[in-house]
Amino acid sequence: MTTTGIAIDTTFDDTSIAVLRGRNDLLANLTLSQFNDHAIFGGVVPERASRRHLEVIHPLIRRALAEAGIGFDALDWVAVSHKPGLMGSILVGLATAKALAFSLDIPLIGINHIEAHPYAGLLTGTGEMPFPIVHLIVAGGHTLLIHQTAHFSWSIVGRSLDDAAGECADKVARIFGLPMPGGKAVDEYAMTCRPGSFNFPKPLIHQDNFDFSFSGLKTAMRQFRDKHADTFDKGEVLSAFFESVCDVLVHKTLSAAERHGVRAISVSGGLAASRRLRQRFTDAAEASGLRLIYPPPQFCTDNAAMVACLAAHKFEAGRVSDLRLTAEPNLSE
Repeated sequence: MTTTGIAIDTTFDDTSIAVLRGRNDLLANLTLSQFNDHAIFGGVVPERASRRHLEVIHPLIRRALAEAGIGFDALDWVAVSHKPGLMGSILVGLATAKALAFSLDIPLIGINHIEAHPYAGLLTGTGEMPFPIVHLIVAGGHTLLIHQTAHFSWSIVGRSLDDAAGECADKVARIFGLPMPGGKAVDEYAMTCRPGSFNFPKPLIHQDNFDFSFSGLKTAMRQFRDKHADTFDKGEVLSAFFESVCDVLVHKTLSAAERHGVRAISVSGGLAASRRLRQRFTDAAEASGLRLIYPPPQFCTDNAAMVACLAAHKFEAGRVSDLRLTAEPNLSE
């Protein structure tokens, strides 16, 4: 029997609600961004974020159900991202999901937001996840390599030791006076400008591990900016910077795939919306004979659709939670 569920994601500054039938029939996927609310502060203010989630979450749920053409009585489960993220933001979504599960007498499914990211690639009719697989997740404050052998069976094999790739792109964008979101602005230069012959660092690329460190590259870019003032072509510099980021991400991911003997990789998370990164991975996967799963841009950034997709698999497997489910701000497997 095909089931229908609703998923909630409030892990950071976006309020997102999705309604899913079966495993990938997306009936609604609505996300309200708080980017403009926090822009003047130069970053997300946790208390403001949680208050905004409180203001919009119930109207957004009603809109999602209306778009899906169903009522609350048609729901078979409710899922919610309960880790990792901002504690106050997570609690808003978790409390709402618990209230729905209790009042409708339907199962509650807790979701690890990071684990959900790769499932965004299954929402476009690409079939089942081709296990075993290595996932690169470039999301917010995380850059992770995950080796997955089956649904719900995965381990982190590489992680960011300091600045994540997306954080580095945002900070470098600010250094060079670009508007936020920085990753999008840098990607535009990477797609339209030839990289200059600059020798920017490619952190840990030759280390025999799969961890990431981008703080040194960020520092190098700040030093370059201070030393050269405005005597350079911004497009060439930022294009070369992003090539360094891409070189590290592609090399580490393909090395992890080889080390673990997998023939499939996926890329997901906010920075995965980069056209240049997609281009680099498409070319690398083709040259290496690897299957590449890469979601469209609207499913790269935080969204409840990916949460719903993972939840549908968990519901089928009977892996549901109860009302004692807790909010966890830190990443855990």
